[in-house]
Amino acid sequence: MIPVTLPAWRSRSEMFDDVISWDVRTFRKFLGSRLDHFEFAVLDVPHSDPAPWERGVPLGRYFPLERPSKIHGRIIFYRMPIVDAASKEYDPRMFIHGVVTEQIANALGVLPEDIDYLQ
Repeated sequence: MIPVTLPAWRSRSEMFDDVISWDVRTFRKFLGSRLDHFEFAVLDVPHSDPAPWERGVPLGRYFPLERPSKIHGRIIFYRMPIVDAASKEYDPRMFIHGVVTEQIANALGVLPEDIDYLQ
């Protein structure tokens, strides 16, 4: 009902999904087959309280799956906590990229700077 030329054409959650999706697609191009066996999702908020080792509300989580599954794990990004934290940053888009990088590095068992395509 709303023309694509108007800002309201996409909801805020859809625009956030677009940002995450773009970054994940870029990582897929950069890392190749290393991300083939991972699923990515966005949820509004975590479904549970933070784990004892997490400080504050988590921005994302990696859930490994038992093998011999075709999927090694799921990486979940939490929209509301990320948007809230990013709003306090000088460059919100770079903050979101940092969260995506950190979660993918955690899933792959490497340091974020080893896989960051911007470095």
